[in-house]
Amino acid sequence: MSGAADVSAKGGEARERADGAATRGLRERAGAVSAAILERLADPAATVAATRIPAEAADDGVAEPVWAELTLGSGSPGLALAFAGAARDPERQVPRAHAYLTAGTRAVSGGPGAASGIFKGPGALAFAVLVAHRTTGGYVSALGRFDAYQRDLVRTVLPPVEDRPLSTIGHYEVVRGLTGVGRYLLARAETCEEPLTAVLDHLVRLSVGTVEHQGARVPRWWALDAPRTGSEEAFPGGHLNLGLSHGVAGPLALMALAWEQGVRVPGQQEAMEATAGLLRAWAVTDRHGVFWPGHLSFAEWRRGPAAYDGRAKWPAWCYGAPGVSRALQLAGRALGRSDLSDLARASVDRLLALPRSDWGINDHALCHGWAGALHQLGRLDEEWRDPRLARLRDDIASELVTAFDPALPFGLRFTMTKVPFGSDVSGYLDGAAGVALALDSYAVDGTPADWDMPLLLA
Repeated sequence: MSGAADVSAKGGEARERADGAATRGLRERAGAVSAAILERLADPAATVAATRIPAEAADDGVAEPVWAELTLGSGSPGLALAFAGAARDPERQVPRAHAYLTAGTRAVSGGPGAASGIFKGPGALAFAVLVAHRTTGGYVSALGRFDAYQRDLVRTVLPPVEDRPLSTIGHYEVVRGLTGVGRYLLARAETCEEPLTAVLDHLVRLSVGTVEHQGARVPRWWALDAPRTGSEEAFPGGHLNLGLSHGVAGPLALMALAWEQGVRVPGQQEAMEATAGLLRAWAVTDRHGVFWPGHLSFAEWRRGPAAYDGRAKWPAWCYGAPGVSRALQLAGRALGRSDLSDLARASVDRLLALPRSDWGINDHALCHGWAGALHQLGRLDEEWRDPRLARLRDDIASELVTAFDPALPFGLRFTMTKVPFGSDVSGYLDGAAGVALALDSYAVDGTPADWDMPLLLA
């Protein structure tokens, strides 16, 4: 080796050592911030009292409590899941999980309320109990009761597949619908095989074929409601939802996860291929690369993907990359389809090309904030091991660590109103508990065993 080459090689090795040391130091700081957030969430009564939109952030200037007891968004199940799912210091965290499980159980005993998926109501508490069981080996009788609840739920609410559009995406989506319930059933396949196969069969039937709607043929996933309350005027003919949380990417992820686990029903492979094909067709491009619309109006559907002129939403779990990217990666892995994995990579390449200041993220949360981006990119990179993604995740983790403010009730604030970073939210999906989990997983540089199951990422 020449002298110049030797110096260059040694310089490269020195930079690698320095980069490695910097990343290790950042992981340590991320772990410390995660622990500090969880410490602030340890007391249920104090957490409930502090979960609010302060007056200065409220649209009407009046402080508003935002604790919702039986939710993963901002309630006891989400906090229990966070403490049971944290990778570090289980001896300290498990008793805290139990305190929130106790509070959630009291709420359920007062009346389960209407069936509402896995992010609200008994289904949310079921997931928290499931994660606590996997962490501790306990809660066996409680888990059995929730298994029975979910089995009965599927028998009660499973709708027929008709030759017309759906009344609402709530029938099938992750948050309110059968896909989320199906993820719980898949985790409990040994006791819930019959309802699980019923859910998969329902999703398979929705995946294939079209129905007539206002003189056109639309996918069976087409729903007559709007993607969100208040947007009805913009969607007079209903919409097709492409996201992971509320759209077709969620069922695709569930079918792929079930396939890999060996749970298969007739037509499942064709259904995955058809749903992935729908996402392939609507993978549109801008000057940065490939992205997905969050949802399509009837007029946009009629014009087709080549004419789509909308902007990409922020990178999130709920819509677009990297959530849809993960669903395609899972489907590619299950089906042995490298083209689907390549499309997922192309969508992430767009994020690598797009300056983070242009991502449009103005929140820290798992659902549509920096914590969600950090964690989902980590899931995607388990297969790719791309140094560019590793550096990007370091940068995002650094932003979250830097944003931590010891003067705030939970260390971070969230965007529940038009005021960015203005609200004190404690929960798993929408608040501090989710950030703590994302930083915890980043800190240990490992794959969480259970806590991101409700997100359909694994």
